[in-house]
Amino acid sequence: MLRELCLKTLLIMLAVFAIILGNIVFAVAQVEPSTNLVIKLAPSIIESGENTHQLGHVGFANKYGSLIKVGKDTIVNLESEYPSIATVPDKVTIPANSQYATFDVKTTSSAGTTKIFASFGDERVFDTLIVGRTQDEIKNDLKLVVNLPTEEMNVNSEMPFSLYLQNSNGDITQAPFDITITLDYEKNLIGIDASDLTIKKGNSYIWGTIKSMDKVGNAFIRASSDKIGFDEAKEIKISSSLPSSLQVNIFPDKVPATLKRDIDIVVSLVDSDGLPTFAQNDVKLQFFSDDQSVGNQIDRTIKESQLSGIIKKGEFSYHFRQKVDLQDENKTITIGAATKGLGVSEDTFYTVKPFTSDNPIVGNKTMQVYTLEKIPTKSQTIAVFQIGTLLNVEHTDTTTDTTDSAAEPVKEFYPVIVNENYDSVGSEKMVSMISSNDLLLKITELGKIGATSSYGTSTIETGQETGSVTLASTIKGIGSATTKTEIINTLKQEKTMIFLPTGASSVLFDKNGYFDLFIISLDSKNRPTAVETEVRYLVTPINEIMTVEKGKTYSHVTFLGNSIQLEDQGQLAIKTIPVGESANHSLEVENTFAMTPTAKIAVSVPFDMLNPNKAKYTGLVQLIDFSNNPVTLSEDLTVRLNPSEIGLVNMPDYVVIPSGVSYAEFPLETKGKTGTVTLGANAKGIVGGQTEIEIKPTITKLKISIGSINEPLPIDKPTDLKVYVDDEQDMPVQGVSIRTISTDLDVMPDTVMTDADGSAIIHFNAKKAPKTSLQIFATAAGFSEEKKALDFDVTPEEIKKTEIPQQIIYAGVVIVAAVVGAMIYFLKKPKAAIKEEEFD
Repeated sequence: MLRELCLKTLLIMLAVFAIILGNIVFAVAQVEPSTNLVIKLAPSIIESGENTHQLGHVGFANKYGSLIKVGKDTIVNLESEYPSIATVPDKVTIPANSQYATFDVKTTSSAGTTKIFASFGDERVFDTLIVGRTQDEIKNDLKLVVNLPTEEMNVNSEMPFSLYLQNSNGDITQAPFDITITLDYEKNLIGIDASDLTIKKGNSYIWGTIKSMDKVGNAFIRASSDKIGFDEAKEIKISSSLPSSLQVNIFPDKVPATLKRDIDIVVSLVDSDGLPTFAQNDVKLQFFSDDQSVGNQIDRTIKESQLSGIIKKGEFSYHFRQKVDLQDENKTITIGAATKGLGVSEDTFYTVKPFTSDNPIVGNKTMQVYTLEKIPTKSQTIAVFQIGTLLNVEHTDTTTDTTDSAAEPVKEFYPVIVNENYDSVGSEKMVSMISSNDLLLKITELGKIGATSSYGTSTIETGQETGSVTLASTIKGIGSATTKTEIINTLKQEKTMIFLPTGASSVLFDKNGYFDLFIISLDSKNRPTAVETEVRYLVTPINEIMTVEKGKTYSHVTFLGNSIQLEDQGQLAIKTIPVGESANHSLEVENTFAMTPTAKIAVSVPFDMLNPNKAKYTGLVQLIDFSNNPVTLSEDLTVRLNPSEIGLVNMPDYVVIPSGVSYAEFPLETKGKTGTVTLGANAKGIVGGQTEIEIKPTITKLKISIGSINEPLPIDKPTDLKVYVDDEQDMPVQGVSIRTISTDLDVMPDTVMTDADGSAIIHFNAKKAPKTSLQIFATAAGFSEEKKALDFDVTPEEIKKTEIPQQIIYAGVVIVAAVVGAMIYFLKKPKAAIKEEEFD
């Protein structure tokens, strides 16, 4: 009985062993689906300083880069390579049914580069974080430019100036860190007014004001920085419209050598450039002559006529008429004037043989007109008209050493003493004088030529306008003559200048999108000059009113690039149009500048492949310089967002980067549609950025196919079936779980995993004829489940002898040997022992 029990036990064990063996033979060890741990830092370059940034993202993606949802809460370990630069939490949990999780990164005051690691199981990945900028990254090709509106100034005036950075290519560049500038200048001639002499990190320039003193000379301004090791210097000429000397003019320059002749003497004040100017205080004159008789006559006239001999404050000249007794012909006589602090000035006249109008030698009479070459505005002086004749005068050529001198007759003007009055009224010999422009100059008193004289004197007066004007005089029966003079105002605004701190060719927007603009009032010598009354300008295309206040030389304003509407985004044409009552349109000016931003916008999404099924993500815009370093804003910046395709994503129209940081996040949500979209970000004065993202399902389909099989299948005979699983791109997928269901087949194993070539083998026996069916299910993380139904023809024939698989033979041999061994063992026992066992 015990022997039977042992045999039954062995048979049962054999069956179990056979089942296990089958599973061992036909099962394939399971492997995880093809997914990868990913970590993204956005932004990956941030400013240094103790701050917390939510910029870390971790998740799992399939081999196509699509994020997949995790089936349960999944813990991912985190680690920073250099905690002294940035720290991260020890771990972060991706919630169940979520694609990713975010984590904070805490930066310190140290700048540098560190790797942020994420690990799960045996997988370890990282992304690189750059914090601030290190000294090794500083470019040493910086150059400092001293930018002046003009290289000449008037005394007691002011003008703006700027200092900007330039690289070796001549491009305006940004300061890699705060750069302190040291200024050296000629303190006896100029002063500097600047609120801050540090070019801040991310900026390109600073500006200030140069103020000239009351002295003339050549000044300089020198800018240097020990931190970078550069310096730049510019010269500034300081001139003056204040009186610096005297100028004497005698009219006419030819006088008949007879008794009781008249001459007109004009002594005027001129500045350092020889231009007429006004007395700041009364100027007392002293007169002298190289002819003692003439000198005595001048002294007697001043004494007897109680002439002041003073150029009064606010006037530019002193005029008087002097009677002289002249006896010697062909004599040059000098008359001069002197005063303390302004020196000495002289002029001459020439005595000639007297001719009267009834002298037979006098033929046709003619005339000439004289006045000062330059006359200041709002002034009074004289013009002289003289009657004369043209006579031949022999000039001997002394340039050749010959005995026969060549005499060339030349006609020269000689004054003629008239024997009757020439007047503007009550005379047949009518005299007239006109101006070509009464706004510039007008005749206030015509004057006359009296009998026994050769000339007359008119009083003329200039207005507020400047420019060239012609004086014309006519005398009935004699002829006409003209002369030109220039009406000037050395301190009057003659021009308008548009000055930008970054040079004459480009307008530079700072990191906040602003730029500085100056409008400068210039005189006729291109020197900054104070305006007499306020001047208002309409500035286009900015469409703002700028005003140069009375007594000021310039106006300054800071404009936001967003306020400008441009057709050509690369060029900015700035026009200043004088407006208001009696506006001087000649002051209108227009200049075209190239627009030069100092920063650009980077736009990004941590993952560039998004799920279309209304999934929520985070986008990011960041302000960076052209070396891709973050630019921290000093005030809020509004950035406009625009997708290239409508209907794929929901996102705001604008996002604001707040002051104190370089970036801002914005929500992004897909709308159930697939496609590719480009996200753009723009702000005025800043180079825009864009990024392309792909929206496609993260769950992709599987394809099931089978290898060849001979039909009809013999009933109850083991058959191998090779199953292949590919993705939508017909690429094999490893780690797919193959599950089979059938009521007509015995399948071993019922679940198997695909290997590296995407295949798996299942074994089955047909139990039913003439038809049998099989369903195959394929599942893998990141893919939708796929199934395939198969039908096979089955023949009811008896199974003929077939070759048994080698592994089955080996297994059978082992089992049979075990059974036989057991049976021998029991059969060899003595009967007494058997009976004893039975008794027990």
